[in-house]
Amino acid sequence: MKTRIKLLLALVFAGGIATSAYAQRPNPADFGKGVHKSATTAEEIQKMKKGDKYAKVCMECKSVTVKEIADDKEAEALCHDGGTMHCDACEKKVKIKRMGPRNNIIKSEVVYVNEEGKECMFIVPIKD
Repeated sequence: MKTRIKLLLALVFAGGIATSAYAQRPNPADFGKGVHKSATTAEEIQKMKKGDKYAKVCMECKSVTVKEIADDKEAEALCHDGGTMHCDACEKKVKIKRMGPRNNIIKSEVVYVNEEGKECMFIVPIKD
């Protein structure tokens, strides 16, 4: 019995290593150089203009999607309180919430939450 359990664990471990070995590396041209920090306030998100790139990082499916701002209204939609968006990888719906003082709408924290209300995504502006 113990031998079967050990064999099963070894196969699961080997399968995990084999699948991670085939993961495709991200294209460095898509990310720019240097360190990119997540945008946590509406002000940081609204600074993005048409043509700027950003990454949507989904913590549910552990994916990163690089997108480009199509127009200035798109940046506003990324921090619109009560708005929604989807993860391109897992297709899960994410709700946009603003946290913090109501009298300071620009500097309020923007949080992307799942159906249970847990933070599940964040936005990272990519500067070339």
